Amino acid sequence: MKIGEVSRKYGISKDKLYFYMNSGLLVPPKQNTQYVFNAETLSDLERILSLKAMDYSLKEIHHILSLHRISGIGNPQDRIELRRIYQAKRAEILSKQKSYEKIIKNLDLQIDALSKEKDKPIKRSGLPLSMLDLLCCPHCGKDLQITDVRMDMEFLYAGRLSCDCGYTAQIDDGILITPNGYRGEKDVPDVERKVYKDLPDSLISLFQRAYNFMGGALTHMDLSGKVIMETYVNAWFYLHNHHRNMSPGGKYIVVDKFPETLHMFKDLLERDGCRLPILYLCDSSKNYPLRKGIVDLNLDFFAINEHQFYRDDFLMPHLAPYLTQNAKCVGTYFWFENGKQSMKKLLSEYPECSPRNFSLPFFLAQMKASGFTIVKRQDCGFTISSGNNIGFSFHCEKERMHLESYVAVRETANK
Repeated sequence: MKIGEVSRKYGISKDKLYFYMNSGLLVPPKQNTQYVFNAETLSDLERILSLKAMDYSLKEIHHILSLHRISGIGNPQDRIELRRIYQAKRAEILSKQKSYEKIIKNLDLQIDALSKEKDKPIKRSGLPLSMLDLLCCPHCGKDLQITDVRMDMEFLYAGRLSCDCGYTAQIDDGILITPNGYRGEKDVPDVERKVYKDLPDSLISLFQRAYNFMGGALTHMDLSGKVIMETYVNAWFYLHNHHRNMSPGGKYIVVDKFPETLHMFKDLLERDGCRLPILYLCDSSKNYPLRKGIVDLNLDFFAINEHQFYRDDFLMPHLAPYLTQNAKCVGTYFWFENGKQSMKKLLSEYPECSPRNFSLPFFLAQMKASGFTIVKRQDCGFTISSGNNIGFSFHCEKERMHLESYVAVRETANK
């Protein structure tokens, strides 16, 4: 048989057959310039396939073939050696079988635990009554009136907020939704979390380094009785994955422009047993229905970057009215090192994006101009590839994107 016929009969590619031949596993005779698979060669091939099915390595297979080629297993010593080889493989497989049985049991436990998660009762939350005192009319600063209320002793689940000046807002499923909805066309709510998909492991490791830095900084802060805010969570949301490490004595404000995103994260946090008091606020402006000077800590994981995707200014001056005089900011800023091609692609994909986005010198200068002193910072490293990911689709291969984690305090706190 010619090699093409053997390939078709045994369902093996020609490349694989040539590999076996070059390795000495198959030694077919030649007629002129063509290899011919005679009965002996086909017998060797069938033995190779049989041994591979018994989990033998090619090196082990080669040794067994050599025993057959030398004596045809007619020599009693060769038969003893071959029997020993089979016995050793049998013992090895039995050992693997026991190991696999343990693995299967562990997998069954994990599957069972995840299945039971679906049946676990979910404690639904709403707008915490304990956080109503943080709200006011963004136009005139007066207290808001609440009507058409659905509530219990802990949360508001539905209602209408209004002010004598004409301002109104709604509470839907415990989320405060203002009239300042997003009317742009370049961004969409990422309720399927596509931004997380296809991220390379190397970039996720950078994320973890940044998380470690931020988490370490937060452990040194007493957040009991403090107000903590995080914005632009449609992109990345630090609190989502780290709520268990946050003080339950704090008050948390989560802001995004998409109600769908807030509904999605609220549901995920409730399913994960989150017990933090969280005020979910849907507003695409920065004219929030919040009292001035109430926020003690701002969390920023990509939020400053995300803000500049759609505006050519800096986020912190917009948040400044809501911050206390001693406010801190813990975050991670993303920046390019000589990222000309990436920035060119970013500006073509997002025409509203600031050309100063992903610039470390701009970030540092603007933090200072916004009244913040960076007291601690760490370059968590860089990646030259963000994978086929919609969140970083503009990142060109081989250009370095760094993650810079930091702790900043308002300068008034140092005086």
